[in-house]
Amino acid sequence: MKEPEVNTTLQMYFFGKGGERKLHYKEFRRFVENLQTEVQEMEFLQFSKGLNFMRKEDFAEWLLFFTNAENKDIYWKNVREKLSAGESISLDEFKSFCHFTTHLEDFAIAMQMFNLAHRPVRLAEFKRAVKVATGQDLSNNILDTVFKIFDLDGDECLSHGEFLGVLKNRMHRGLWVPQQQNIQEYWKCVKKESIKGVKEVWKQAGRSFF
Repeated sequence: MKEPEVNTTLQMYFFGKGGERKLHYKEFRRFVENLQTEVQEMEFLQFSKGLNFMRKEDFAEWLLFFTNAENKDIYWKNVREKLSAGESISLDEFKSFCHFTTHLEDFAIAMQMFNLAHRPVRLAEFKRAVKVATGQDLSNNILDTVFKIFDLDGDECLSHGEFLGVLKNRMHRGLWVPQQQNIQEYWKCVKKESIKGVKEVWKQAGRSFF
């Protein structure tokens, strides 16, 4: 039986004209990461209207573009009333936030600590959870913007459950590289089980993780 010919640009790029070249994981990962970066830069230019900075109102539009959240009208009211005209977000800040959205599972685990303690999520605690989940910091500029958009009650706390839903809608629209592979999957499991144990101990002691 004759083998099917390689006849698409991507197939030729990955496997060669004859389809006989091997595609290595690192090479494919690098391709996806580069593609992801290009998508982020294109979206930044689209929502910034070609400028090298994005107005915070434009960032909110990008963030809420795919959401059907119940409180969407409140978010837009917050954008109009709480975000000052002329304030902006840089491309690097935008990329850092996109990087954060690829770690939502780890971030959600950290945020569960607050639910158990029945405590509101304030900016400093949110920032700490981001650091735990991603190993990187989000700028105060980005954090301030996010909190102003998703503060439903005016108490300077984040409504993080719905916030995560908005981010998942945003993320599923795009491309990202999974953060755990092979041995890292094992450590992911270890981390999850360790956190469960810590949660139980702190719950029994009536104390907060943070």
